[in-house]
Amino acid sequence: MCGIYGIAKSPTPYTNKQLKVVKKVLREMAVDSESRGAHSSGIAKVGANTRIYKSLLPSSKFVDTKEYHDAVSSLKTDSYILLGHTRFATEGAIVKSNAHPFRVGDVVGAHNGCVYNISEMQTKLDKQCPVDSQLIFKSLNDNDNIQEAVQNFDADFALSFVKKNPMKLYLTREENRPLYVAYVPSLKTLFYASEDSFVEDALVKNGINDVDVYSLNKNTLYAFDTAKFDDLKTNVEKTKFKYDSRVYHYSLNNYATSWSQSEKDDEWEPIIPQQYIDDEKEHLAQVYGGRPEEWFWDEVGQEWMFHDTETGEILTEDQVVDIQFGDEMEAEHDAI
Repeated sequence: MCGIYGIAKSPTPYTNKQLKVVKKVLREMAVDSESRGAHSSGIAKVGANTRIYKSLLPSSKFVDTKEYHDAVSSLKTDSYILLGHTRFATEGAIVKSNAHPFRVGDVVGAHNGCVYNISEMQTKLDKQCPVDSQLIFKSLNDNDNIQEAVQNFDADFALSFVKKNPMKLYLTREENRPLYVAYVPSLKTLFYASEDSFVEDALVKNGINDVDVYSLNKNTLYAFDTAKFDDLKTNVEKTKFKYDSRVYHYSLNNYATSWSQSEKDDEWEPIIPQQYIDDEKEHLAQVYGGRPEEWFWDEVGQEWMFHDTETGEILTEDQVVDIQFGDEMEAEHDAI
């Protein structure tokens, strides 16, 4: 379960007051999106100087980095679109290069979901990728027609991407992945995120109470041309396509293959596959150090922990990040 979030704005320059509000709304959405994945974070600024920033930090810490600040500040000068992402890794190691967004050819995009026909897509598209999402963007890059592009997928997906035109944001989703948008006419800005509460709460906290949050229709490509944003609406263009989503009986993702009933209540809870746990221990050891067997999953706290066998100390993954990146984070924050 990953999270995508971001904005698209009119070429009309923000006032200083408007930019301040937009920054606050975006920050709220970014922090809330961490609940959908904390293995890494990333944001792409798209405009005259498109650039992607990635980090192994969770989103709540990534928003205080110089990279995130640079991306958001570019809205005042040369960017029209920001593509944000929080990652829950399902394919590929947890390393900075594997964080979203990705650039594949003329496409810059972020993906929430899983790809199930990786080998088939690699053969069809003649591309080997460390992260399954890159295959989706390869297909989008190679096909001008959305219907032809999705025919290569066997995947769950909600997508945000830009292709060639830096002023046009594309959003789309299939049945199993949510995606919500809200347009604020006074700012001529579209906000989007994987959960409606992420958008609504961020707007309300910043005094924007009269805007509706909408769920995007499944199997529809939304093209938001920022040059067409006006004081009333986005003038979005919609293209429907056919896509057969997978049918799930209990879950909308593949992170759990079986379920157990909680002893405390009548709710059913997912059991994380042992193979995933073993693979993740290897990844964490590669990224943060230590031995794989020193990492373990805390089912109560629902987080990764590190047991330093030399000192006997037990740390959360966040604490390990603070130890390894704390000085760098403080220096970057002071530079903002």
